[in-house]
Amino acid sequence: MPQQGKKLGEYLYEYLENDKYLHKLMSILSKQYACWLFGFDWKLTNKQKHDLLRFADLLAKSINEKGDNRQKNIALKIIAILSKMYPDDPEVGLIANEVLTSFNNFLPRREQSYTLVPTIERLWNETLINYQKGKRQIPGEEDKSFIGKQNIIFKSLSNELTSFSAPTSMGKTFLIEKYIEFKVKSGTVGSFAITVPSKALITEVKTQLIDDLGMKLKEKTYRVIFHPDEYRSDYEGSYICVMTPERLLALLTQYSEVRLIHLFIDESQKATEASSRSTFYYEIFDKISAWESQPKVTFASPLIPNPGIFKKLVQTAEANDGLRIVESPITQVEIIFDRYANKAEVYDDLNQNTIPIGTFKETLSVPDIIRKMISILGNSNCNLVYYGSKVNAISDAVVVSRSMEESNDPRLIELADYISRKIHPKYILVKLVRKGIAFHTGELPVDVRIRIEEACRQGILKLVFCTSTLLEGVNLPADNIFVTTLQNGKRTLSQLDFLNLIGRVGRLGHSMLGNVFLITGDTENSHSNRAAYLSRMNNRLKKAKLSVDVIKPKQAAAIKKRLEKGDVRLDNIEKDKNYDLIRKLSLLYVKELRNDHHGVVRTHLAKHITYKEERKILQSLQERYADELEDDINFSSDQSESLRNKISQENIKGYPNIHDGEKLRWPEAKAFLLKLSEIFNWAIYESDFVQSNQDKETRDKIVEDDAKVILLWMSGYSLKQICDIAIRIRDPRYGDTRFLNRVSQRYNDTPNINWETITINKVMKRLQKLQFILGKYFLKVTQELTKSRIPPQNDWYRFMEYGTDSDLRIWLQQNGYSRESSEYIEDNKDEFIIQADNNYFVSKNILKANDLDAVSETKEIEINVPEIFI
Repeated sequence: MPQQGKKLGEYLYEYLENDKYLHKLMSILSKQYACWLFGFDWKLTNKQKHDLLRFADLLAKSINEKGDNRQKNIALKIIAILSKMYPDDPEVGLIANEVLTSFNNFLPRREQSYTLVPTIERLWNETLINYQKGKRQIPGEEDKSFIGKQNIIFKSLSNELTSFSAPTSMGKTFLIEKYIEFKVKSGTVGSFAITVPSKALITEVKTQLIDDLGMKLKEKTYRVIFHPDEYRSDYEGSYICVMTPERLLALLTQYSEVRLIHLFIDESQKATEASSRSTFYYEIFDKISAWESQPKVTFASPLIPNPGIFKKLVQTAEANDGLRIVESPITQVEIIFDRYANKAEVYDDLNQNTIPIGTFKETLSVPDIIRKMISILGNSNCNLVYYGSKVNAISDAVVVSRSMEESNDPRLIELADYISRKIHPKYILVKLVRKGIAFHTGELPVDVRIRIEEACRQGILKLVFCTSTLLEGVNLPADNIFVTTLQNGKRTLSQLDFLNLIGRVGRLGHSMLGNVFLITGDTENSHSNRAAYLSRMNNRLKKAKLSVDVIKPKQAAAIKKRLEKGDVRLDNIEKDKNYDLIRKLSLLYVKELRNDHHGVVRTHLAKHITYKEERKILQSLQERYADELEDDINFSSDQSESLRNKISQENIKGYPNIHDGEKLRWPEAKAFLLKLSEIFNWAIYESDFVQSNQDKETRDKIVEDDAKVILLWMSGYSLKQICDIAIRIRDPRYGDTRFLNRVSQRYNDTPNINWETITINKVMKRLQKLQFILGKYFLKVTQELTKSRIPPQNDWYRFMEYGTDSDLRIWLQQNGYSRESSEYIEDNKDEFIIQADNNYFVSKNILKANDLDAVSETKEIEINVPEIFI
């Protein structure tokens, strides 16, 4: 039965997409491209090439509103592949231009070796194209226009509430940045906020906004901030807050007067992950819901089929489909290296099958495949290699590097020297970089990761081994990606994560085609076997669910049972794999009950807990904790009560002193951490952190190690100095090799990784953990001491947050300098710091400093916080 209102053209394009001859041609094209890529003999007949171009031309003009995204994507794949195989073919160039124009892609084209005859039709088409370019111009950018569906996304940003998903390569963050830039330059008054999932992305987005806005920040009285401590109540202008959800929540909590006119949740799929971090998104919207004037809200995510799900976080909204963009300006070709069957295949996504390319004589190792392919690929700009673990990434990077010579490129030498200064000369990354290889992992300092990303963009680094940090929106313009596993640490990559990962190649404005090399395990039942890869490419993406959905009827009953008894510990579900998340959700639930607010968690639990039962829960908790129910979901009421009792009993009067002359007072620091462990019941609530399943002696040594590391950090020792000390302590000849590794000895002698690198990685990983875990507990102690009218003289929260006990260095960091640059400036304070009326100022002479980072940061800060310079 024909569908009502369906146009003839729509039927024709549906038939065209399903045409058997097209499917046959796509199968041929996939195989011949793979043969071309590998340097094998390949051949397309003139007829096949001509017919493929004809199909591309027709599909690009699709008018099927329901399926045109898919049909246009087929056209793009045809033209992207043929453009690689026939770079100087006039017919290919001509149709490529037509197809890209249908995508509204007006980026500069490569010069062609032919001249077009100026016909009336061509002149008319050029007039239409120029009209479209003008109509699609990015506001404030004379020479840039929106590509593909970017204009639809940009227009949606002005809505009161929008949630959109788009291909990884669509430039979602770029559009948000351009929207904010446009609003600021247009004279809009009010503060914006963007949440991003990592500190590295904070730096990237913050820097881009400052660069784009320049002197307009001062002219329009705006300031870009990335930490709650940068907020000033007496500042009369507006803010652009670029923060992780934790930091934004802290800002809204500490400064109740903060108001936003627009909140952007970038990478909003993080609210669907079964991680306790997802609860911060919920609480942000619980806080905002109490405001008299609500901000505009935009959710941005990659690929999710039902982006409207995030509208549930805004209480006035009903979840709907949201805005889903499927049309992609970038395409990929996937090739599978099946190490179990010893064969290579190319994936044909139109036919959803694989086509054999060739076989291996023997099972190749992962480094062997990477080495051989890099040799075949030649001068590609940047190649990414994904690993599920840091150890495997570094180990294989070392193996691959053995067949490569050190480069004489001064840029690589400078980058290697930079890493040597920032981390340590014996860190294996230094040696790798000299050969044009790097690894990119979460433990690396943010400034080092940014320098690696810049080197990759510039084409200096040819091979970058990555872990899951690549999934967090890092923008690396790569031509090729090798996926060596479907693991991500101890868990498996979801289909969404996998598709987001492989979408990282062929970046907008860089290349319209990327190659994806999928490397299987060498056993039939490997987690990353051929079938596992194919299922992620063949199957449709499942609809996303918010993380609150981990609470099933069984868990809801357990929550109700414990809360009705006034127990917030939830020890009846302590062994649940999602215990941390469920506990935080239950704490947020209690907070919503207290505020009589129907938030996301309360709405979900209302399916299992009646209003009468809610009243009983609230009454039990208020009787148990009187008026001292905890408001911060980082802590439960039993923890806060225990802390207040210890303060009132004078068991805690403040923090211990860090120094005793030149000596660090680690025994006192250890005793203090043990006291906090008892007060906050870390054996239950931070069991992984304190390794509560270990014997007392081991647990005691873990705390001792932590005490030593945090004292070094809070005293302002550089990462290089801390690593030096750790290497001496862990010296295999006469030291304590179990320092910072009291439990797992598995990686004590990792193949291909030197002992110093193993030690440095342990230092960086533990430091990150200590900052994240201890930081929030120190903040709580500081807050409660202040409430009790005994504000600490030596505030460990500030010292831990900024990695120094120097007031000057803390002030410098609060104004935008990095920890390392603040150390350099303090060391040269006679030259660069001016004190007047008990205030610090930075001399503009710092622009002549002999430290590239300090100078670079100064140029940015001078635009953003000009008043601190004289």
